[in-house]
Amino acid sequence: MRRFVLRFIVLTSLAFAGCRDPYNPTIISTSDSYLVVEGILNSGTGPTKIRLTRSFKLDDTASLKAELNAQVLVDGKDNSTRHLVADGDGYYSSPDLNLSVNQEYRLRIITADGKEYQSDYVVAKKTPAIDSLGFGREEKGVQVYVNTHDELNNTWYYLWDYDETWEIRTYYYSAFKNVNDSIVQRTQQDEVSTCWKYGKSTNILIGSSAALQSDIIFRTPILFIENGSEKLSVRYSVLLRQYALDKKGYEFYAMMKKNTENLGTIFDAQPSEIRGNIHCISDPGELVIGYVTAASMEEKRFFISANEVPGWRFDQDCPKFSVPNDRDSIQAAYKIGLSVYEADYTVIPMRWYFARVPCVDCTARQGSLLRPSYW
Repeated sequence: MRRFVLRFIVLTSLAFAGCRDPYNPTIISTSDSYLVVEGILNSGTGPTKIRLTRSFKLDDTASLKAELNAQVLVDGKDNSTRHLVADGDGYYSSPDLNLSVNQEYRLRIITADGKEYQSDYVVAKKTPAIDSLGFGREEKGVQVYVNTHDELNNTWYYLWDYDETWEIRTYYYSAFKNVNDSIVQRTQQDEVSTCWKYGKSTNILIGSSAALQSDIIFRTPILFIENGSEKLSVRYSVLLRQYALDKKGYEFYAMMKKNTENLGTIFDAQPSEIRGNIHCISDPGELVIGYVTAASMEEKRFFISANEVPGWRFDQDCPKFSVPNDRDSIQAAYKIGLSVYEADYTVIPMRWYFARVPCVDCTARQGSLLRPSYW
């Protein structure tokens, strides 16, 4: 019976596939360009950075457009005002807003064309510390998770983002290099076998303990490293930042998450209009995208070494090529994209070992030779 059902499904699918006509929908666009506001007012010590950009049409080939030359201010209900300074590319920052926890603040923006935008007043919250980060080995990779709690039961809603760093090494250690068509030995300053690469979170990461009796976040997934990734080939680190949210802010980010990450089939959540807590005072009917919240930032760095993940494999396709020690052979090796890395003195006449450039030079894998201060 099961085999019959499977055969029926396959045949039915083929029949529908044969009758399907291609559908190329017309992209529905609008000439409107909406202000997009990103960032969190830091109610603790440390900098605040807000970015202002403009939305663009789906059929537009232009890149993200920064909102330049705006005035960006933070107003307190205590009649205080703080100014953010333009850093370029739509970023506006302050080294320390010196906000008071449990007091109310709003973001105010005056654009270069004279339009004024204001957020609702929000309460400056104190974010609880991150208790710990951990990881678990799964069938398809490694899951990194976070644990935190608020013993006063005042938070309930959380937002995270992160920066990641990982060390990479070449398949072969490169002891030689080419200089003006001559092979010379590398010095310690020329070493290109160890690099570091960087990434950052691209998804919206939120969590809530509102359904629980206590404000506890336990083993909430933060990021997943798939099998075979170079990130765990040597050593990996993630710097996680945590922010307290209010309920409305959590609901805003949850809607953003549905609209940006969970689309793809007719069974997924359908896009809906996202309205945050920022409004255009000059034109109340204008849509503004963004949600302003005020919270202190807590952060924690976590490391995973390759030897902590038994069986992790990162494979590199790196055959070696033995090249005679003559000018024509060496130049031919360079022309096909190979690079020298070692000499073979055991044979006469001497020969050189070559390999593909990424196998002997980690900068060819977009790595940086500058060792991070925290490594």
